[in-house]
Amino acid sequence: MEPLPPHIEQILDAARTAPSHDNIQPWLFFVDGETISFAVDPERDRSPGGQTARIGVGAALENALLCASRMGASVRHHEPRPGALVTITVSDPKRENEPDKARLRRATNRRLYDGRAVDDATFLWLREATPPLDLTRTHWFGRERVRALAPLMEEGETLYFAEPHLREETLRAIRFDVRDREEVTQGLSIGSLELSTTERMTLSGLRKALEPRMVMAESRKMGARVRRLVESASGLCVITARGSDPMTDAVVGRAMQRAWLALTRRGLVAQPLTAMMSLAAMAARPSDSALLDIGRDTLPDTEGGQAAGGPVELLEAERRSKVEELLPTFRAAFPNLEHDARIALLMRFGWAQPASARVRRRPLEESVIVAGGEG
Repeated sequence: MEPLPPHIEQILDAARTAPSHDNIQPWLFFVDGETISFAVDPERDRSPGGQTARIGVGAALENALLCASRMGASVRHHEPRPGALVTITVSDPKRENEPDKARLRRATNRRLYDGRAVDDATFLWLREATPPLDLTRTHWFGRERVRALAPLMEEGETLYFAEPHLREETLRAIRFDVRDREEVTQGLSIGSLELSTTERMTLSGLRKALEPRMVMAESRKMGARVRRLVESASGLCVITARGSDPMTDAVVGRAMQRAWLALTRRGLVAQPLTAMMSLAAMAARPSDSALLDIGRDTLPDTEGGQAAGGPVELLEAERRSKVEELLPTFRAAFPNLEHDARIALLMRFGWAQPASARVRRRPLEESVIVAGGEG
């Protein structure tokens, strides 16, 4: 990689520590002097419609802007470079960079939380720390919404793991090839998932299951696990957005990172819950409608050779119907949100012991392309 201006290297080093779905780190940084373009790396993006990848890029942008602000640098926004979401120029840093302690401490915590209620003063502080950002809004809910939402999240997680494409991509991100607590630079180590022995067996079963009813049985176990996780939370953070264009997804990522850093500064931990949003993203795209069906061509015949037009087909239709019923029910669980906005992101938060393992990031040079040089 060609040498970068020192302040640009520090800003991009902060950007690459952003969270991303399954730690796929979907960003590419195009650098031309002091100008940085933030784009999705199509080779890393595996999300329905690219939505969660763009959210990850937005979180990286928020880290970059936070770092630039701490350096007292000037930031100018430009028309995005072709193929990029955002292009900025960062110049004239006035002081040495002091890394944000909350950014360094922030981590996904998948443990059971202790369920303590959050006091009114903390909720007020969180709301003040996360004002509206463009077309997004950040909303904070306490234990009463946790109890109401847990059964819906259980059903959503079950349907998520029952859908072949989503299940396969999630399992693909889990590093079964490394030790439990090895700090992997891409994907998720088993240790970071905080699974019980029984839950590990469930994941193993999902890797091997082919028969649809077996898949659904194992998926229900993953749904039950998410219900326990949600019920242990002190509250929920919901980010809504008006519009579904790519730039709006990036702004959702910025809002998510702001909320997560605010929680970290208050000593709280968090975990995004993405199953419902992934189902909604797939249902919203006609070209992805086939992905909501179990691929018939890959299934063994059921007893009596009735894979087509028999029990498997009925199971597929039942699952599709459940997705179509669940999504509006989930939206209706938040009657006070803007009626013309979509729920773009949801995180549970609370108090818990530190995560058993953390994941690391790829070396910066693997995500940078320098003008006139090689990435």
